[in-house]
Amino acid sequence: EQLHERHGVGFFILADEEPTINRKKFIEFCQELIDRGPPAKVKWGINTRVTDIYRDRELLSFYRKAGLVHVSLGTEAAAQMKLDRFNKETKVEENKQAIRLLREADIFVEAQFIVGLDNETPETLEETYKMAWDWQPDLANWAMYTPWPFTPLFEEIRDQVEIHDFSKYNFVTPIMKPAAMERGELLNGVMKNYRRFYMQK
Repeated sequence: EQLHERHGVGFFILADEEPTINRKKFIEFCQELIDRGPPAKVKWGINTRVTDIYRDRELLSFYRKAGLVHVSLGTEAAAQMKLDRFNKETKVEENKQAIRLLREADIFVEAQFIVGLDNETPETLEETYKMAWDWQPDLANWAMYTPWPFTPLFEEIRDQVEIHDFSKYNFVTPIMKPAAMERGELLNGVMKNYRRFYMQK
């Protein structure tokens, strides 16, 4: 309220990877916003998971009433779906349905795809593009797989990491080489996906 009244802030993002994980608390937060009256003045966005949107599909209109206008969804890219190190909690159809449900609730939806895994190929990049186009989110973002230095996952794939300048760990620069692709080929494939997706929007 102070940010809006004193500084004219009209939009904020909850800096939490999954604010909807505790359904009860998230509902209470939304109700508090409605009770205080800011939704007409202040809109907001979140990052969350497909499983939470699917779980809360009957509440999406309530979330929208509370001012939620932008959801960034962690959706699984084609290569990611084929790896055991990721929890396969969602299916392709659930990703598509979650995006449809959000759009029907008048909530702007951004699909986030992780690319550049060890098993990435030109074919999996193409498959991910086709999924993005089929699902029709408002925005699609292809983020480079970037394990943080000094984490167990980074140590596991250390031999594949080719970039050690941490300033380039920005989710745009490929830092590791997939087994079947060069880093430059990977980046070109991602840029091609961006061009095709947004040129046709």
